[in-house]
Amino acid sequence: MKNKKRLALLTLVAVPSLLYSAPASAANLTDHARTAYVYNYNANVSNVIQLINNINNTTATFQPNLEAALKAYNALTEVEKQYVTNYSTLSAHQQTRVAYRKLAAQIEEKLNSVESSSVHYYQNVLETRDWYNTLNAAQKSYVSASAQKILTSYITPNTSVDKVVNKIQLLNSSRLTFHKEVADARAELNALRRFTNVSLPVGIEQKLLDAELLVAKDKIAAKEVENAIASLSPKTSTVHDVQEVKTAFEALTPVQQELVPNVWTLVDFVQGKYTLPTKDNVPKKPVLSDVAAAPGKTTAMTKNKNTYKAKINVAETEIDTERFILTTKDKMTIIIPPLYTLVNEDEGVMNIEVTKKGNRITLKAELNKEPVTFDANMEIIMEGLPANSSFYRSNDFGKQVPADFTVSGNRHIIQTTTSGTFQIVRN
Repeated sequence: MKNKKRLALLTLVAVPSLLYSAPASAANLTDHARTAYVYNYNANVSNVIQLINNINNTTATFQPNLEAALKAYNALTEVEKQYVTNYSTLSAHQQTRVAYRKLAAQIEEKLNSVESSSVHYYQNVLETRDWYNTLNAAQKSYVSASAQKILTSYITPNTSVDKVVNKIQLLNSSRLTFHKEVADARAELNALRRFTNVSLPVGIEQKLLDAELLVAKDKIAAKEVENAIASLSPKTSTVHDVQEVKTAFEALTPVQQELVPNVWTLVDFVQGKYTLPTKDNVPKKPVLSDVAAAPGKTTAMTKNKNTYKAKINVAETEIDTERFILTTKDKMTIIIPPLYTLVNEDEGVMNIEVTKKGNRITLKAELNKEPVTFDANMEIIMEGLPANSSFYRSNDFGKQVPADFTVSGNRHIIQTTTSGTFQIVRN
């Protein structure tokens, strides 16, 4: 008898739906009707659970099976929905559907990116087909029927050997369309070769190769002028410099000139948009250091007796948004703020020196032998001082005044916008 009770209990545990009691809406039903209500209720929920289990996101049935499961789930009452134990799986499949639709849209966008009349159409279809063939059956089902027809049908290049030969023979490097014509001829020849073995008349392909070499030379010549225009500066370029770049541009062929994207910048200089310096007052380019600290990185300062030294390059060409982290071997780190906070307008090499003698620390920062000032704080970070230590500094009159500092853990951080001498007071 005990075994029978145990089996009955196991049955109830294995089939949770049998433990269900009818909702209040079924309270007034007869016993027979109530039994039918509960049975239908469990059947509805079980049906949805099974429909969700039938979904496979790699097969062609993914889309219809997902739609069927969603339809059945949405038909449940709110109470019934609470008993759908694999709803998270259904939700995940819906997210997968979004991803598949996006992928299908990308494939169709590429397929439609080249007109069917273009010489590049055949190549584009083959490339898109290769992509399409990497998809599983479920993913392919979201690609439109018209696109699938193109991607799965036999296709031939919309050109011929005679057309390609004719295009190559008509190539003319003096035409503004020369580069496009060369690219089109190569695209058509490649399309033919991917479709079948192609044999061109003697000398025809060599003519195409020679044309492609001219295209490469045109691009190199245009790039040199583009770089020369980019190097022009209202601050440092003279009228002579502008004239040299103008002459270089005019020496290009019309085809090469079409390849210079910043020609209108040159036009601005030629037409006098900027007031340029004369030859005598051109600002000298600063001589920068090869061993300067790198912005945004940690640099070890060099040591000579009690003094640590470092250099920082200050110029338009330098990164001015990152701070400099200068380290020493005396549990002391110097932080120099980003150069955009530098008040001095000169360029050159900034020399940073910090000297520690006993309880006295001297920080010196100079640019072209002139003291520097920042809008932000330089920081001297010291570790291992007594927790109640404080600092004094000498003001312009030589008087000792309290220095600005903060404490973070075991670090004391002196803050200053200018050079100065600081005295450690160990309280």
